[in-house]
Amino acid sequence: MAKIDHAIVDILIIKDDKFLLVQESKPGREGLYNIPGGHVDAHETLFEAAVREAKEETGYDVELTGVIGIYQSILPELNVSGPVFTAKIIGGEATSSAEHPDVKWVSADELYRMAKEGELFTKYPPFAVNHYLTRGAFGLEIIASYDYTK
Repeated sequence: MAKIDHAIVDILIIKDDKFLLVQESKPGREGLYNIPGGHVDAHETLFEAAVREAKEETGYDVELTGVIGIYQSILPELNVSGPVFTAKIIGGEATSSAEHPDVKWVSADELYRMAKEGELFTKYPPFAVNHYLTRGAFGLEIIASYDYTK
């Protein structure tokens, strides 16, 4: 069995006590929602990846404001883990795409309902939102990047 590990980032974009979700269209996740995020590219910091993924998936330019935690999904052939950042919008506009046909704002209660009804692609967004609401986010300084390519 092949084992694949990925570094990922996810971004909890917050505005007026609501959280931004994107709808997925890839096979196996069509129609399900998730918080924006994705893989970290080679020679890219976690911070750079989060800002890039937010823009690619939502159309918004964001400023990272904190780190909620590190979340891990262990599957039979895949192990993915990475930080969930908090972010605020500093520009751009909501943009749907073929990969993400819908971008929508939801309250915490709506997100919890969606999780309960199986409308989310991954399991951790309700935990991340709950952690954010109950204890806030850690400062960005808890993540250190060392670029050995320079």
